[in-house]
Amino acid sequence: MRANPEALLVEDDSRTLEELRLHFARKRFYPLAARSATRALSMLENNSEASRPVLAVVDWDLRHSPEAHAGRTSVAVLERLSRDFGECLVIVYSQNIDTFGVRSDIYRAHPRAWLHDKRDGLHSLIVRIDRMLDQQVGDLRVHDGTAVVHMPTQAEHHHREAVRLVVHHPEIVTFHSDTATKAVRRFGDWLEHRGSAVRLVSLGNRKYRLQTPQPAAGVVADA
Repeated sequence: MRANPEALLVEDDSRTLEELRLHFARKRFYPLAARSATRALSMLENNSEASRPVLAVVDWDLRHSPEAHAGRTSVAVLERLSRDFGECLVIVYSQNIDTFGVRSDIYRAHPRAWLHDKRDGLHSLIVRIDRMLDQQVGDLRVHDGTAVVHMPTQAEHHHREAVRLVVHHPEIVTFHSDTATKAVRRFGDWLEHRGSAVRLVSLGNRKYRLQTPQPAAGVVADA
């Protein structure tokens, strides 16, 4: 069963937003692209009980947004992501990311956000995104952000919840629907059938994480 992950993209410049959208589409994501905070919040509301974004990329300033003078800012989007989408990785980028006031405001809205300097250019942001998504955990790796590959067999598992677990390792991920938890359990069965060294661990209340083998006693893991 395939279910491509979603990415929320909030950027007020239409050209930049389209470049980001195309990049995620090429990686087989389903991009949720918005030029305003209101549009982004509407997308989150419409998807809150079904599919939920694996990653959000948010432009902090939104000064050229169609509603720039209406009082709706990226703060509202970040607060919603922090409150209701804790399993979503969030990158916030701004030309003023190194100023104390901006960092403080971002972390008040979303304490777990990753920060990126917009002055480094769009290519730098895309490289950062790809590094965050293309993770390796034990004998698993994420390919192009959308498929979990069991490297010994080259078998692929295509589901956004599997990707979410790998990119969040070693953290615990809380899932928010029976559909999502069923997909997670199918991924756990897939790991067992492939003989993966990585195990799916259930912690109850729809909380799961991936567990990798512990180093043998007396063996020091590489730093």
